[in-house]
Amino acid sequence: MKNRIFLTLIAFLLLSNLCLAQVNGEILEQDLDSTGYGYSVAKFWGSHYEMGYAYGNLFADDIYLMVQEAMDLVVSWGYTWADLLYLSGFYTYKPDCILEEFSGIAAGVNDSIPTAGLTSDDIRGINLFGDVAYMCRAVSSWGSTVEHSEFTTISTRRLDYYSLGIESQYHHVITIFDPSDGSPKWINFGWPGLVSVTTGLNEFGTVASLHDYSGSGSPAPMALPRVLACRYALTMVTNPDISTHLDTVFAELNSYSCATPGFLNYYVPDGHGGVIKHDRSLGYYEVRYPHPDCYGGEALYTNNSDITGSTIGSPWTYYYSTNALTGDITMTGQWSASGPSFHRVTVGFRGRGDIKIWFDGELPSGYTPRVELEWDEVLGVPEFEREMPSRITLNAYPNPFNSTVTISLSVIPGLVRNPEIEIFDINGRRVSVISSEGFQPDEKSPTYPQEISPFGRNDGGREFIWQPDETIGSGVYLVRAKIGDKDNTKRVVYLK
Repeated sequence: MKNRIFLTLIAFLLLSNLCLAQVNGEILEQDLDSTGYGYSVAKFWGSHYEMGYAYGNLFADDIYLMVQEAMDLVVSWGYTWADLLYLSGFYTYKPDCILEEFSGIAAGVNDSIPTAGLTSDDIRGINLFGDVAYMCRAVSSWGSTVEHSEFTTISTRRLDYYSLGIESQYHHVITIFDPSDGSPKWINFGWPGLVSVTTGLNEFGTVASLHDYSGSGSPAPMALPRVLACRYALTMVTNPDISTHLDTVFAELNSYSCATPGFLNYYVPDGHGGVIKHDRSLGYYEVRYPHPDCYGGEALYTNNSDITGSTIGSPWTYYYSTNALTGDITMTGQWSASGPSFHRVTVGFRGRGDIKIWFDGELPSGYTPRVELEWDEVLGVPEFEREMPSRITLNAYPNPFNSTVTISLSVIPGLVRNPEIEIFDINGRRVSVISSEGFQPDEKSPTYPQEISPFGRNDGGREFIWQPDETIGSGVYLVRAKIGDKDNTKRVVYLK
């Protein structure tokens, strides 16, 4: 009997250890030197707590070291770690699930290092450091500026880092998150233990990043730190229509005060992105949309100054002046013109979940090799590709235009009739409606989904024409085509 009890206890202990070892994550690629400098690529999946636990478990030593370095840094500023955690308790934390991730990370570290004794508050503390440390610049191109590329949008983010003296940040960690709650899949480019965002990418191809950190005054009570606002912006949207994302994000962030002034880049593909300005006294208060003077509204640039957005600045000025007007902006060219910095990310977008990613990061001596990833290789074929594709494809040319613009539609055949085509200004006011009376789907190819047949006139035409009347001024306009419960939106630039 005693032997049976003893064997049962041993089996229970072995099973318990096995369960602890089974984490929802794996390190896909890693290149570290003897000091721990270099890069890692890791993937996590499951609930937010499970992903946090896997992160903490797989990177326990690095996260523990980062907390210790952060504690020493705060002491060098004349405070205690308890002071920092007390003050950070007055911030707002979004998205709500990030608190579960903090708890999971702490538990994962503690299970791997029983003497660590970390709390979720410690993880919260290191996740706020990006609010006071980063300067940078970013650029994005789409439409005619990239017409000779395989991508519809190419974006680069260059982080010009103000060093805080934390050596752990020379371990660059690319973390790939595949949550089970239906929120967007996303990738973070950061350092051990970070689930807040200074540079991130979601499955829709949106690159979100931060600029500037200077400013005076104290944040309002319950302010939302910009590193959390950036994370929230990346993962709050689920609508497949990416033209809605920027306005959705701004409407949500606009309700919060801000802990640190600066700019939040929200570079949605195909010209649907912009820059959200934020300030301690005004909160997240304004959106800068692509400027029509900046290569016809088909390029977007941000640095640490409150610029108009009408030009492309350093380090891409010369590259754009010689390549954008001929449609020769490429992923290689944008990457090379950027030059290395504390970290550099270039993203080539073909479609949702069809994204090429390049990354490198600074080391005490030199830089990491360039890490190259394809979204579908690290996250699999997106679920939406197994479902019915969008029924509407919408294009407009020339864009920008100065007299008339041709709007072309393609739809799945045999399913719908007469589209609604409306034109809105950038403030959402409808300025024109294009009649679609007499238009019908082409029935030549009824075999969905093997073929998509064009939507066109009865006489075989496939296009609509919009000619603004004299009351309509130059600017950015949105063309929306709606058929049944499906719609698509295209941004066009009118230059009188």
